[in-house]
Amino acid sequence: MAETQRLRSKIACQSCRERKRKCDGNFPCSYCHRLDHECFYGPTRRSKKTAHRLRQHSTDIKSPESADHDAKDPQLQLLEANSPAVFVRQLALKMDATNAPILNYYAWNIGFDREIACLPQVSCITEILSLSEMHELAAIYFAHVAPVYDFVNRAGVDEAIIKRWTNGFPYDPADSMLLGIAALGCLFGHRSAGVEMQLVHSARIVLEYSSQLAAPEFDHVVGWLLRVIYLRVTSSQHATWMASCTLMHLIETTKLHFDSATDSILAQSTGPRIHPERRRKVYCVAQLFNTWVSLDCGKSQVELRGASSALPETGWTVEQRELCRISALLGPEVYRDIDELESELVELCKLNPTQPMLRLIQCNVGLCIYRRFRALGRIMSEDSLDMIVNLARRSLKAAEDLVGISSPWWHILNIPFQIVCVLLVIDHPQALVMLPDALQTLRSVADHYQTGMTREAYEIAVFLVNQQRERRLQAVNSLDSALRGHESSNGTLNMGKCVEEQLFLEDLL
Repeated sequence: MAETQRLRSKIACQSCRERKRKCDGNFPCSYCHRLDHECFYGPTRRSKKTAHRLRQHSTDIKSPESADHDAKDPQLQLLEANSPAVFVRQLALKMDATNAPILNYYAWNIGFDREIACLPQVSCITEILSLSEMHELAAIYFAHVAPVYDFVNRAGVDEAIIKRWTNGFPYDPADSMLLGIAALGCLFGHRSAGVEMQLVHSARIVLEYSSQLAAPEFDHVVGWLLRVIYLRVTSSQHATWMASCTLMHLIETTKLHFDSATDSILAQSTGPRIHPERRRKVYCVAQLFNTWVSLDCGKSQVELRGASSALPETGWTVEQRELCRISALLGPEVYRDIDELESELVELCKLNPTQPMLRLIQCNVGLCIYRRFRALGRIMSEDSLDMIVNLARRSLKAAEDLVGISSPWWHILNIPFQIVCVLLVIDHPQALVMLPDALQTLRSVADHYQTGMTREAYEIAVFLVNQQRERRLQAVNSLDSALRGHESSNGTLNMGKCVEEQLFLEDLL
C-alpha cells in the first residue's frame, strides 16, 4: 500500500494535481476516466523524459471522441459532467447513434403536468385589434423602437401578421411577438390606454405560459425581449430585472446563446433552425438589457456558461455594434484597467449616432466608464474629462429633442439626472457651467410628463446642487473670516472675486 501511495504522488496526472486528487498513474487515470476529464501528465522534477513519453502516448491513442471532447469549452464540460440527461444521451449515442433518443430530462417527475395543462383564457390578439390596426402599430414600432434595438425583421413580422389574421386560431406562438410589438406601438404612438392594457395583459399570460413549456419557440423568446423593453419603459426596476433574467433563461433553454459550430450536446437544438443573424441579434440585445438592468439595480446578471454567440455581422450600424460591444465589457466580472477604460472611452466618443436614443445610450456608457474610474480610485485625465463633458452636452440636446415629440424612452429622465450627479462630482469649472442646462432639461421633462418619478428626480437634483452650493458658500465664508484684519492694497479686488463666485453659485439655481 505504501508503495502504491508513492507511485500516485510521483506520477500524478495534471488534472489530479490541480484538483488535489489521488491519481493511480494509469492513462487515462481512473478519476479522469470516470469524470471524462482530459488526462495528461506534465513535467515533474523527477523525470521530464517519463512525462514526455506519457504525453506522447496520450496523443497517439486519443480517439475521435476524446479529440472532440478536448475542443469543448471547459465550462460546458463541467455542465455535461453534472447532467444526468447528457449522460443518458451519451450512453444512447454509443449504443445506437441513429435511433438515439433526443436530449431530454427523462424521469424528471411523475408527469402530472397540471401547471401547464391548459392556457388561461385570454383575449385573442385578432379580437383586440383589426388587421389594419395591427399593421399601423407595427409601423410605429419600426419607426421608434427598431432603429434603437434591431432584432426583428420587418418582412417576417408583416408575414406573421397576415398569417395570424388568416388562420383564425385562438392561439399561435407568434402571438408572443405580435402582442409585444403592438403594445410598444401603442405606447410610442400614444394610442388608447385601454387597448394597450388589453395587449399587455394578454402578452403577460401567454409569456408566463411559454416559460413553463419544455420547448419554447423562438417567437416566445422574442416576446419576452419585447416585454423587457416595455417594462423598462413603464415598470419598476425589480419587475424589469426579473423579466430580463427569465428572458436569459429562455435563451439558454432554446440554445440561442450558442453559435452553430459549438461542439456540445448541450448546444444541440431540437427546434427549427434559426438564421444565425436573427439569433445573434436577439441574444445580444437580451444580454445588453440583462447587463444594464442588473447594473442599474446593483444585482447579479445571468451568466450563460459556454455562450459562444458573436455580435451580428450584418444589419446593425457601427454605433449599434460598438455600443453593444463596449457595454459587454463593463460588467463587474470583467476587469478593465485604467488604460483599457480610457481606450474604450476614446472609441466610444468616435461614434456619431444620429438617433437621439442611441446618443443617450452612448452617454450612459461614458458615464459608466467614469464611475469605473472612481471605483478604481483613479482620477481621469483632462482629455478624458473633456470627452465625458462633451458626451453630456450632446445628450442633453438629444433628451430635449425626444421630449419635444413626447417619446417615452427612459433615458430622457435617467441621463440628465446622472449628468447632474457626475458634474457635481467632477467639480470642474467646465463641468459646473453645464449644470444650469442639465437642471433645465430635468425641469422640461418633469413639466412635460408630470409624473411622480419625473418630479422626484428634478427635486432631488435641485437638492443636490443646493447642497453643493451651501458647501461652497461655507468654504467662502471661512476664507472671508480668515482674511478679516489682513486686507492688503488689493483687498477690494480679492473680495470682489469672492462676491463673483457667490453670485455664480447662486445663478446655478
